[in-house]
Amino acid sequence: MKSAPNRFRLNPRGAMIAIVSAAFSNPALANTGKVDFAIGNITVTGSDGRGRPLTKGAEVKSGDKIVCSVDGRAQIRFSDGAYVSLQPNTEFDVKEYRYSGKTDGTESALFGLFKGAMRTVTGLVGRTNKNRYQISTTTATIGIRGTGGLIAIGADGSTLVTGTSGIWTLSNKGGTIDIPAGSAGIAGANVNVPPKPADVGPVLPPRQDAQQALPPLPRTIVEGDVVNSLGGQASLGFLISGPGYAVGDVGPAAPATAVPSTAVFDTSGRLTEFTIAGASPAVIALNGTHNEFGTDGVLAWDRWTGNVLTIPVVGTPTTQTLTSNQGLHTVVGLPTPAASMPTGVTYTYNLIGATSPTLANGSVAPGVLNSASLVGNFTNNQATVNVSATAAGTTFAGSATGTIASSAFTAGGTANVTVAGTTLGCSGGCALNVNGFFAGTGATHAGLVYQITTINLTNGATSNLTGAAALGR
Repeated sequence: MKSAPNRFRLNPRGAMIAIVSAAFSNPALANTGKVDFAIGNITVTGSDGRGRPLTKGAEVKSGDKIVCSVDGRAQIRFSDGAYVSLQPNTEFDVKEYRYSGKTDGTESALFGLFKGAMRTVTGLVGRTNKNRYQISTTTATIGIRGTGGLIAIGADGSTLVTGTSGIWTLSNKGGTIDIPAGSAGIAGANVNVPPKPADVGPVLPPRQDAQQALPPLPRTIVEGDVVNSLGGQASLGFLISGPGYAVGDVGPAAPATAVPSTAVFDTSGRLTEFTIAGASPAVIALNGTHNEFGTDGVLAWDRWTGNVLTIPVVGTPTTQTLTSNQGLHTVVGLPTPAASMPTGVTYTYNLIGATSPTLANGSVAPGVLNSASLVGNFTNNQATVNVSATAAGTTFAGSATGTIASSAFTAGGTANVTVAGTTLGCSGGCALNVNGFFAGTGATHAGLVYQITTINLTNGATSNLTGAAALGR
């Protein structure tokens, strides 16, 4: 499924506001990074020459040199939203990092990778002044015209890069090449020979998520006002930033699913940024407020209000501002691999958690998702989705059938919604449209975003009711 090129109706004056608001969302981390995850033997040596173990929650700043041993891994989040995930046997330097909430040329993110491998997603540093973000190795310099990539140093000192989103640049004394998402490039040991495309990118050790180092999570973990089959609230769980995610989102635009997407999470596992591929690739940076959030460790769901910043690979960043009665609804998880998708069976999925449905124009308070279910027929690759949602005292119940394609599914139709109540209506016939994906080994979970279209309002206008839900079998 492809995302619509123009996903939001955008405020052309909002990009700088969004950038500044994002910068100050965590002022305590200005000019620093914070270790989100650390396992194994990792040491950091500061500019004063003193070494210490690198542990979760520690600060990282300019002049720090980090060494991961054969069993060491670390993920570091910087104050502009960037992160690096360091692999075993890696040596990484924070040469210079400055970010105080302004992208005016005073910011910088200059790193060094001298051994090993890393995953990285860039933040706001470099988005406006791209020369302010660089990763140096002994044989090359890596710059950005995009946001995500994998970088590895070969035994001979060569530098191998794979782009996972946007476009990276790989340079040495011999020249420069661009590395778009999905392609790879290499700068060899001879720095006078220009970099060239590579057939194979870095092969990193299997990802070891933080959940593997922690006690097992409860089945359902929620925070705030979300629908939950178990009820109540529980402690937070989290997903780990990286590539390969499926992200479903819906708001003012129609429901869409980005697969694969690089997803960026904060330390509580709340989605803060994701990529959109296709004809109009872009980064969606969620710089507003988490009104609702929940996760069961496989899927996470969220409703965002405030600034939603769209950063295209080509073009000018733009912003939409959503009120507390509106929202960008998201559900995210790692999609079920093709080899693990069920065949020849039918599974029923029931509601785990959801966001409160909202009208796109924000004319009424957020409502309630009463129920949601999915029947996945993996014999004929058919998905049937049932949704019941209430807003402004009116209940909308819809059923839609569609197709399953690999780990993704769509369902929709016309006039497939019934109405109970008199405040809102569907005199022209409302429709339920759904986009979603399966997650977990053997498709144990399903995430979906939905839209009930052309709802009649009391003032004669129409709007759409939208939301996100997580289901499990």
